[in-house]
Amino acid sequence: MTLTELLEKNITNGRIFAIEALTQKKGLRGIRFTKHTTLTAQWGCNYANVAAAQETIEANGGVKSNWFEHTEHDSIVRSKRDPSKLYLQVMNPANFHTDYMLEDGTPVTKEELIAMGAIKEGETEKPVTLVYALESLISIRYKEATAA
Repeated sequence: MTLTELLEKNITNGRIFAIEALTQKKGLRGIRFTKHTTLTAQWGCNYANVAAAQETIEANGGVKSNWFEHTEHDSIVRSKRDPSKLYLQVMNPANFHTDYMLEDGTPVTKEELIAMGAIKEGETEKPVTLVYALESLISIRYKEATAA
């Protein structure tokens, strides 16, 4: 299903969907790698996680994101610097799995990338929200509920 098809369904907040994304990255020491991620997530605002999001904002000194703004679609945000750049905001990510490969296709682990100095050692806590550039999305799967 394409993002356009998903948006045309007018899916309401709280519905679960699966995404697959492929992101090209340039690490700290110029090492280029690809990050292939699959995950399940919640469409729109995750009301069960609003308190956690608010706590995170407060822990960061009350600073809200200043690089994007919301669009008329619950989970699509727009870059403030370049309004043509759209992103899928993923709430309550779960079941995510990431594979890393060097630019030449050689598989590497996150730990190896950290040891190479390509990326910093990240937090291990589950993120409140993730943001993916629309052009990095490979697929979006959504299973509609069937009547019993």
